[in-house]
Amino acid sequence: MMTSIVCRSLSSNPMDILRAERVFGMRRKDTIMKNDNRSDIKRTMIFITVGLLVSMMLFTVFSRVVTGISAAMTYETTLAVKKNMLYENVNNMIIYLEGEREQYLKDHPGASEAEVEEEITALARKRIYEEEHSDGAYMWVQKVLDYNGGDDYAVRLIHPNLSDTEGCFLSTNEVNQMGMKAYEIELNGIRSDGEIYQNYAFKKLNSDEVTEKVSYARLYEPFDWIICMGVNLDDIDHYRLQAQEHMRTYEIIVLLAIVFTWLVMLLAMVIIYRKTRLREYEKRNQELKDKLDRDELTGARSRACGERLLSAEHEAFLKGKENTLIMMMDVDRFKNINDGYGHDTGDKVLQAFVGAVRETFRASDSIIRWGGDEFIVLLQDIAPETVRLVADKILDSVRGINLEGIMEDYQITSSVGITYFDKEDTDYNSALIRADEALYRAKEDGRNNWKMS
Repeated sequence: MMTSIVCRSLSSNPMDILRAERVFGMRRKDTIMKNDNRSDIKRTMIFITVGLLVSMMLFTVFSRVVTGISAAMTYETTLAVKKNMLYENVNNMIIYLEGEREQYLKDHPGASEAEVEEEITALARKRIYEEEHSDGAYMWVQKVLDYNGGDDYAVRLIHPNLSDTEGCFLSTNEVNQMGMKAYEIELNGIRSDGEIYQNYAFKKLNSDEVTEKVSYARLYEPFDWIICMGVNLDDIDHYRLQAQEHMRTYEIIVLLAIVFTWLVMLLAMVIIYRKTRLREYEKRNQELKDKLDRDELTGARSRACGERLLSAEHEAFLKGKENTLIMMMDVDRFKNINDGYGHDTGDKVLQAFVGAVRETFRASDSIIRWGGDEFIVLLQDIAPETVRLVADKILDSVRGINLEGIMEDYQITSSVGITYFDKEDTDYNSALIRADEALYRAKEDGRNNWKMS
């Protein structure tokens, strides 16, 4: 329309008409180009926006998955540590009670079974009531009257969280808040394996709040006692929450980075972030594994770790490895130290004992805390003709322990039982039985010496 009007107004000059058409043509081309540029920019902005939103959504989903995995790993690893704690505490209690029972029988040879049980019950009650755990865990004892179960199958003997019900009878027919027969499950596990882990609902220590609980129970056969220890699961749930909070902080940081760097930087950050978190997981899992493999008090290998080492050594022996020396040793009259100087002093003596033994062997050798003051030492490549030299060196090192500031004018000694694997051993326990018998002979021969099976 504009072109025709101009053309009519300039009809007297053809050149003017031509120039006018060129001007309006350029303007139309510029308009089309500007419209195309706007479309490209619009498409680009839509692409960037959609890509950014998709990337953020994918990263959010990914990070939520990683957060869940991290929380689950932290929770499960912590739960494994707690279960090991329950196992160690119950078994240490059994070792302690068995030692006290044997000592009482030695001191009172004419005592009746009822008198012995009464004495050990008093010791168990005192120790259980005095123990305190930061995570609310505690131990309890019930005496089985009928292994077939039913009403009055057992009596609650010791229970610091239900002290007013001690002496009450228990029934395998009882159903708890989770709708399960916890006593029946426990008794079946005891009958089958002598021990059991289980989850059930129970109130917290010194509280009426009922939550899910994990426990470990083991039979102490001399008195038909089931010795149990448990911890409420929500007491360790904060580990999971901490892991989630920790991950949320990183989510925010990475999401902000996505806004400025988008897809390329997002990919780089996700890869770096993933590797970093995996390294942290591996480091944390290794630390927890090391903690499980080490005795917390002495720094020696834990019994669970020792069992794996012994099993591996026995398998290596079956494949042709020779001269792995097995030594079972303990601190002479250690009970007298605990009774006379207290358990804190006894703990320091055990630490010094492990340190002294370690000074005598190589990095390839191991010392394992088997229970109480009893230790197992694994020495590699010890030929039979050098056993005397090695054993005397270890005993001399123990005798040389400096107890200044711990127990003045007291010398620590040790008795040692020694053996090698034998081709007739079905497993490492056969060798341990021989080492224990040799240790017993060393005790009978006045202690402070070694005997070899």
